[in-house]
Amino acid sequence: MQDNESELNYKRKELEKQKFLLQMKEEIDSLEKQLKYFKLINLKMDLIKNAKITARVCQRVAPYVVSAGIVAGAFKLFGIGMPFYPNNEKCYSNKMMEYDDLGNIRYEQQYDEFSHDYNSLSIYSKWQIQEDGWYKRIVTTYKIKVKTYEEVMNLINQDEVELENVLGECLSTICETKNNLTEEELNEEPHIKVIMYDKDKNDYIIRKQPIIENIMITIFYVLFTMGVELIPWNYRKEVSSFNYNECVQRIKTKYQHADFEKLKLKLEIKKNNYKRMMR
Repeated sequence: MQDNESELNYKRKELEKQKFLLQMKEEIDSLEKQLKYFKLINLKMDLIKNAKITARVCQRVAPYVVSAGIVAGAFKLFGIGMPFYPNNEKCYSNKMMEYDDLGNIRYEQQYDEFSHDYNSLSIYSKWQIQEDGWYKRIVTTYKIKVKTYEEVMNLINQDEVELENVLGECLSTICETKNNLTEEELNEEPHIKVIMYDKDKNDYIIRKQPIIENIMITIFYVLFTMGVELIPWNYRKEVSSFNYNECVQRIKTKYQHADFEKLKLKLEIKKNNYKRMMR
């Protein structure tokens, strides 16, 4: 009975020894491989380390890049322009058409914007001479919504009472005064003048944005973007657990270069231990 137990213990020890020797052999092979391909392994470590650090850099700057991109897109969407470089801009043909109920029609066309672009109707009273010898008339202007020539003609053919009922809020009432009038002005009857604006999207020129204009847009963009980026900055500071410096330090520690001499010494010790156990 004791012989059987001794034999089992012997076999168990031999099995453990063989297992340990196999493990040592694998470690020796691994160390030899590391020494043989030392430069290649270090290069691989550098590539992995740099890739992981780059990913952390992207993670760090992504909220700010996205914020800057959204602001730039908004600038373009609302027609402010793109910062940092002058843009080629489409300047559409703008037309101003002036009609009155005396039969006069006048047009203006330009590729710049007019000072204002709302359609308006002005009612001119007849010139009246005053006690001091000066002439005076009243010009009352309303903002209107009509957009076509036909609508304008229908509007100016109405009488004054009806106009007062259909027009909206008065934009201005001006008293014009002159000391001398031409014969034409003296004979001029009360009348209505309509001014309309239109933009022709089929008629345009390409204009290079002035440098100073782009500089102003760029300054405004930078200041506005800095304000917007306070949102992700404050979130990362107060809420997020992300710490860029700690992440980078862990990566550098994990993927640092092996010491060639230490590996060589370790291999020599492993081989000596292996030889002793093989005896």
